[in-house]
Amino acid sequence: MADTNLTHEQEMHVESHAPYLKVFAALAVFTAVEYWYAHISKDNFTSLVVGLMIMAIIKAGLVGWYFMHLKFEGRWVYYMLIPAGILAAVLMFGLMPDIGHKPDEDDPVEDDAATAAVSAPFVPAPSYPT
Repeated sequence: MADTNLTHEQEMHVESHAPYLKVFAALAVFTAVEYWYAHISKDNFTSLVVGLMIMAIIKAGLVGWYFMHLKFEGRWVYYMLIPAGILAAVLMFGLMPDIGHKPDEDDPVEDDAATAAVSAPFVPAPSYPT
């Protein structure tokens, strides 16, 4: 007659893989939903990006929460998000002028004095005959 009473350690070992399989299934479902959503809303760029970003944040949260074991950490881990968020904001706002401003060829606002100051290091010095 087999002993059907499992100890607590044996029970935890048997059931420890269940959350990971559920998270894997949720990630697979979210990936399928992202594919479907991208196919359906390909004409509206703003809603496409916003929807895909929301789903990507949810998927990243699931991965971090379960596979990176953040679920079992104390509250001190959340305080590490503050400097990471500040650094991300500084990098985003610091690079925004380079990404956001695309000069237009027909833009009359472009000033020769303003562009001369920017392109001055790239203009070769005048050569004098020797």
